[in-house]
Amino acid sequence: MTDTVLRVRDLTVSYGTTTAVRHADLEVRRGERVAIVGESGSGKTSLGNAIAGFLEPGTATVTAATLELDGTSIVRTGTGPRIPVRTPGLSMVFQDAMSSLDPVWTIGSQLVAVLRATEKVTKRRARADAIDRLRAVGITDPERVMHARSYELSGGMRQRVMMAIALSSKPSLLIADEPTSALDASLAVGAMELMVDLAEQEGAAVLVISHDIELCRRFTDVVVVMYRGEIVEQIASRDLAEARHPYTRGLLECIPTLQSARLDELPTLESVRARLEGEAA
Repeated sequence: MTDTVLRVRDLTVSYGTTTAVRHADLEVRRGERVAIVGESGSGKTSLGNAIAGFLEPGTATVTAATLELDGTSIVRTGTGPRIPVRTPGLSMVFQDAMSSLDPVWTIGSQLVAVLRATEKVTKRRARADAIDRLRAVGITDPERVMHARSYELSGGMRQRVMMAIALSSKPSLLIADEPTSALDASLAVGAMELMVDLAEQEGAAVLVISHDIELCRRFTDVVVVMYRGEIVEQIASRDLAEARHPYTRGLLECIPTLQSARLDELPTLESVRARLEGEAA
């Protein structure tokens, strides 16, 4: 079995005449936690959706020299159905759990459906496994949640349910698109910690798409930085302080700190870029 779970070479995503991702190269090893970071519009979500197969052929054009999951090509020709077809071995946690969960089906029905599609088990066994899955993500009253619908749960509870569903298919790669953006700071840390811990238990690699570079530094192994549709730097998370690309350095300097709170004007990407260009000159 290859050590590389995901291999991407020369991947480009275009929406009409607009190119969102240019010639991206990316690798994720088994059990590794990789973050894709950048400001809004940098192309990180388009890259994640292209890998997962969530871009409609009529809306986006995706080309790649290589796009492999567990050594099997998952390049999509654009001639398939409009509704995405599940890629075995890949699961995704979306930014907005409210719109990702079916508001008509109960949480239990959705979780049981995934479990039975993954393994040929009885409905009774799947229901028992579903309750165990909900407990595993920290839900203390799983029987009640099994009968609830998504709009009856808090944002934090919905995000935990999404993690339970995503990991129930036993993926080798879990893609998480802004998994903490709808949560406050304390809940975000707990949710990220829970997700990476559960993925490690399941043996799944994690690809996190986020604008929160500090959270990614804490919970991932590698940070991939995107700027204007291009990957400009890949660096070990522990070495972020030594990042060399001006854009990465700009992102780091824009992180709010106790020191920056005393400034009359908070740093922005534009102000940091201007200063760095001045220093280089």
